Amino acid sequence: MPRLALGLALLAILAGGCRGPGPAVPLAEDDPRPEALLAAWRAESERRHGLHALARFAVDAPGAGVGGRDLALRTKQRIWLERPARLRVEVLGFLDTTLAVLVTDGDRYAVLETQERRYDEGPVYDGLLWDAARLDLSPREAVEVILGIPDPELAWRSSRAYQVDDRIRIELVDAAGRVRRVVDFGADGELRRLARSGDEGRSDWEAHFDDFVEIDGAPFARSVAVRSGSGRAELTLRRVELNPPDSPDTFRLRVPPGVGPAEGEGAAEGG
Repeated sequence: MPRLALGLALLAILAGGCRGPGPAVPLAEDDPRPEALLAAWRAESERRHGLHALARFAVDAPGAGVGGRDLALRTKQRIWLERPARLRVEVLGFLDTTLAVLVTDGDRYAVLETQERRYDEGPVYDGLLWDAARLDLSPREAVEVILGIPDPELAWRSSRAYQVDDRIRIELVDAAGRVRRVVDFGADGELRRLARSGDEGRSDWEAHFDDFVEIDGAPFARSVAVRSGSGRAELTLRRVELNPPDSPDTFRLRVPPGVGPAEGEGAAEGG
């Protein structure tokens, strides 16, 4: 009997730990917390415009590998980003040698694979990061998510707000009243979840934020997990520097001599 009781107790603990979030309870229209949280979030976005960091990047994407096999990708990276849509990602190998570089200035991209000595460039498209790393975000969305701030050029307004456990959940709608983002703030006002809603109202992707440290007087998440469909990507940041000094060459790619363009449409468009 003691063993049975212990087993039942362990099952109860495990079941409790696996429960999802509680019900979303609508807040009163005059509740001041949603607008205060959004105001603080927008104020932080005015101060947070760029980042440089080392990163561990992990992707698990069923059926996204060669021949439809499941993909499990683990890389070390050095990243720079600047809003609204500038990115530089260097994939690092043994002794931090550079294996590949992806850059975009928001309008055009360039990719260099150093071992294969291949180069490609072309206009930016929404699926660029999926093709490069199986990350189902556009470059603009990646900057939004990693910095943990709202896109400054998208004019959404708050709509309904809810209490979900100890979090405040707020729906952000466009001019037509369609929900475009759903954002969760934690008990201390930190960003815990950001989700994008498509035209049909379903979540296209959602990002979860954890491992907070204080940088420049505000909480910053060093762990970001993105879920879309059945896939999951996780970025773990270290040596984070916010708003690093600008360099005109950061988001440009200097191609070593003897490296030729890859076969394909992007190379032809790069010219």
